[in-house]
Amino acid sequence: MRYVPYDPAPASRPPRAAMAVRVATELSELVACAKLAAEYNDEDHRTSLVNLQRHVGRPRNAVHIAVNMDDEVLGYGRTTWIFVPSGAPANVSPMGYYLGGLIVASQHRRRGVGARLTAERMRFIARHSADAWYLVNQHNSASIALHDAYGFHETTRDFVFPGVVLDEPGGILGHARLRDDAAHCQGCPDRTSASDRLTART
Repeated sequence: MRYVPYDPAPASRPPRAAMAVRVATELSELVACAKLAAEYNDEDHRTSLVNLQRHVGRPRNAVHIAVNMDDEVLGYGRTTWIFVPSGAPANVSPMGYYLGGLIVASQHRRRGVGARLTAERMRFIARHSADAWYLVNQHNSASIALHDAYGFHETTRDFVFPGVVLDEPGGILGHARLRDDAAHCQGCPDRTSASDRLTART
């Protein structure tokens, strides 16, 4: 698995990008996202496009895109509804909405694109659920830092995720409470809602 190099305290940062974030609804938007995915994952563009089309074709899923004033796609992030079938192992990840598949064009990284996509997807989830979840490889420091800043906390490292085999050394299941009636997982430090932190950062 490839991860973007992460420096938690860079000597300088590029200026924040001017952007708008919306749910992708047009084929041309998915094509642009597929191009970013193909470059990042070193896979065939058509394979990336088919995967995105399948994703948005499932109920409750969405792809959010960040675009500049010229409507160029700077990055995108998926929101996925995960269903847990009956008979699943006791340590299966919870059923609900998950953040995932965040990719930002290389020339636009460290300019706030990932943060905006995370914030908007959390707002999208908050309209439907009190909880947001995500899973991440233990080595993906950039993703962990980004989600921590938006109120996610580690729930467990002992879990299985439907249809996913995590690369070594394993994954982290993260959770954010979006409302006061959210679940209280085994890793929740307290009952403070992530919505407070989301409001403060955007």
